[in-house]
Amino acid sequence: MGAPVAQGAVSSMVSTRVSKSLGQNSAMAHNDGSAPTLADVMEQHPQLNNFGIGAFDAHKKTPAQRNTEIAAGRDVLLRNEHIVKQLVEWLEENVSLIQTPTQDSYRVKGLIERSRGEYITNGDLIAAALIVGYPYEYDAPNVLFGMSQRDLDRAVKAQ
Repeated sequence: MGAPVAQGAVSSMVSTRVSKSLGQNSAMAHNDGSAPTLADVMEQHPQLNNFGIGAFDAHKKTPAQRNTEIAAGRDVLLRNEHIVKQLVEWLEENVSLIQTPTQDSYRVKGLIERSRGEYITNGDLIAAALIVGYPYEYDAPNVLFGMSQRDLDRAVKAQ
C-alpha cells in the first residue's frame, strides 16, 4: 500500500508513463512532448519524499508511522518545487543520460551540493532526475540513475 498523497498535490494531472529501456525504467514525456511535472513524478512514485524513497529506518517503524513520515516528507518535497526545477535545469545543462543506472542519488546529491554550493535533499535530486528522464533503479532509500560519470566529474571540477 502506497503512502498517502498530500491533499491537492495531484489534482487533475496527466500521469507519467514509465517505459522499460533495456530492462531499466525511465520517465517519459507527456503526449504533448512536455516533461513530467513534480506532481506527475510524485504520483508515479508514491514513496518519493524529501528523504528519498520510503521512510528513514523503516524497519523500526509501524506502517502508520512510515505513512505519516512519508506524507510529511512529500509535503516538504512539494514546497521544494522551486529547488527541483533548478536541479532539472542544472542536470539538463550538465549531465548526459546513459542507459545503465550506476550513479547513486545520494552520491550525486553530494556532488551537486559541492558544485552549486548549497544544500539539497536526496528527494529533491531524485525528483529532478526522474523529471529529466534518466534511466533508474530503486536502491531505497536511494535511486541509481543512468548519468554520465564524466559529465558529473566535469561539472564538479568547473566550480
